Amino acid sequence: MASRAWWFAFSVLTATLALAIAPASGQGPIFATITGPPAAAASTSTIYNLSIEGGPTVSVNYTVRWYITGSDTTGGLPLESKPTSASGTTPTFKLNLTTPAKEQTITLVVAVSAASGGTFENTSVEQAIAVVTPVVLSATFQNNGSTAAVNVTVRFFVDNVAVGTKTVARIDSGKGATVTFNYLPVGLPPGTHSVRVEADLDGNGVIDSARGEVATSQLFYKGTPGLSTGWTVLIGIAVFLPVLLLTVAVRRRRRA
Repeated sequence: MASRAWWFAFSVLTATLALAIAPASGQGPIFATITGPPAAAASTSTIYNLSIEGGPTVSVNYTVRWYITGSDTTGGLPLESKPTSASGTTPTFKLNLTTPAKEQTITLVVAVSAASGGTFENTSVEQAIAVVTPVVLSATFQNNGSTAAVNVTVRFFVDNVAVGTKTVARIDSGKGATVTFNYLPVGLPPGTHSVRVEADLDGNGVIDSARGEVATSQLFYKGTPGLSTGWTVLIGIAVFLPVLLLTVAVRRRRRA
């Protein structure tokens, strides 16, 4: 019995030592996730978020390197020949990049390394990003009423799909205001499309013409590769105060 007790105690001690010296990787293999917009305007700075999970868990130092690839990365940063790197003890990083000047689909490539004592784990992750030239949707409002219009909610729609919202803080009586929104036409096929602009005075999502709220739509044609330009729609609403005149325009943003 004494011999069995001794061997049992020895086995428990051995198992305890084995657990103590095992690598600190209780969360499983390391992996990373990129979050951020699926599309970005050409020649603009954009930030993506990187989250790291798994891998070592005790006194970990993370190192990340990232760059972009594409058919023509002129004007884009960072490039594979000179990637950007960062390190730290927290498993989250912000990845800054500049999109190329030409429309295309680029890939953000990130390499991740985690070090804890003598333990090292590595992984990589990629994110596809559509680079497009934005379309500027512009709405000009003229308040012909005797009272000011405040906190006017302006909604932009393309093909009956909401693409953006802006708020005009105040339009005084007899004054005007112009609201613009940069629309990224990702996946918009060539052909005829509609743009719709709504001015919602009380922000309840319902356009009530009896209160001077206004909505207008117009067709535009997307060619290959760009949009047709040079058209403007003018609509006047002559109802209760405040009365708004709304001018809607769509144009292709010119590159510098």
